[in-house]
Amino acid sequence: MKGLRRAWPRTMTRQLGVLLLLALLASNLIAMLLLQRTGSLVHPLSRTLVVERLATAYQAARDLPAADARRLLDAMGTADARFWVASAAQVQPFAMHTEERRLATAVRQRLGLADQAVVVLQLERSSGGPAREHLFKRAGWQALRLRSSMSLPDGTQLNAEQAPAGAYEWGRLLAYSVPVSTIPVLLIVIFFMRRVVAPVKRLALATERVSRGEWIAPLPLSGPREAQELTLAFNVMQERIARHVEGRTRMLAALSHDLNTPITELRLQVELLEDPELRQDMLDSLDELRAMVSETLDFVRGDAVQEATVEVSLSEVLSDLARRYQTLGTPIDWPGSAPVACRCRPLALKRALTNLIDNALRHGGDAQVRLYREASGGLCIEIRDHGPGIDAAWLQQVFEPFVQLGKGGADPSHGGGLGMGLAIARACVQAHGGELVLENRTPGLAALVRLPG
Repeated sequence: MKGLRRAWPRTMTRQLGVLLLLALLASNLIAMLLLQRTGSLVHPLSRTLVVERLATAYQAARDLPAADARRLLDAMGTADARFWVASAAQVQPFAMHTEERRLATAVRQRLGLADQAVVVLQLERSSGGPAREHLFKRAGWQALRLRSSMSLPDGTQLNAEQAPAGAYEWGRLLAYSVPVSTIPVLLIVIFFMRRVVAPVKRLALATERVSRGEWIAPLPLSGPREAQELTLAFNVMQERIARHVEGRTRMLAALSHDLNTPITELRLQVELLEDPELRQDMLDSLDELRAMVSETLDFVRGDAVQEATVEVSLSEVLSDLARRYQTLGTPIDWPGSAPVACRCRPLALKRALTNLIDNALRHGGDAQVRLYREASGGLCIEIRDHGPGIDAAWLQQVFEPFVQLGKGGADPSHGGGLGMGLAIARACVQAHGGELVLENRTPGLAALVRLPG
């Protein structure tokens, strides 16, 4: 069953083609079964020839002297037919089947004989088995044989053996009907299925790109009406999402501008305070408030900025970051790796990785960076430190904006920023269609950035 599932095609066009091919083969098989059980076994032309030969032989045996009749019957004999006169009937009377009765009736009519005239015909296979043998038995594919006996006026019997052509020579019929009935239908179906599937496939690719945070030009409306309606709905959805993000960014930008004015005024008023300790405490609070406003705006702008998505080597991206930290005097452990291509927004991804590396250096004292491909086929960037880690209850909460590692969730001695680094990093990774998770190690903490392969 698993082998069948692996062999089953994945695309809609190929699946429909295979199903249609199976349906056509099944229809031919059903037709073969029905015709084998109910259809005529003898070809119409061969049936006419059989009747004419029997009529000619009967007239010769009846009207000519015995010696002349014998020579004529011998002359009529061929590789597939034999006629002779004998005192005993080769075929004894029996309850003939429908096709045998039709042949007997045709012989009587051809000779003008009464219905009481003894004309017995037995249709069978060349092996002597039933003429209507099961289709899937080898005997059902053997040649036909017609044995007959007719009473002559002098009491003798005209016996005959003939090999009529079958009405359905399945080998030839299938060799003709299957290609003729299958190939044109498959070609037409594949043509129209491609016309139907192409817009859906284009829409799927566009949806995957949008899920990575890209904005793309409106898709053209093509294909059947349903495909056009689906494409139109996608275009409208993308336009509305873009308007929503742009509106939110503008609103928060305006809010940031409006908040900076009273913060500046408060700072001027605080500068006039005489108590230096109180003045410094309030100035620190105002600086923190200004930083929070700035970080919030940067977080929202990260969703709105539309950096072009390109294919880059993650190995080179990480090598660039390692050189940057080397220059700053805080080297990270990056052994390098083989080139691994990935479609991403390089600046946004670097920003997310920088936040994670900074967290590792700040809270763990070191940063080990590894790049590898997971068993599922996706890419994973692991950034690990050897610090105290995070309490398991806080592994998810630290992704919330303004949740600081230095307050409540970790040892305060390790400090902390404004609590936006992990939130920005996760938003960036999710915009690339990936995920960011934190795992405690022994010792330390590992940030796993999983990206589509």
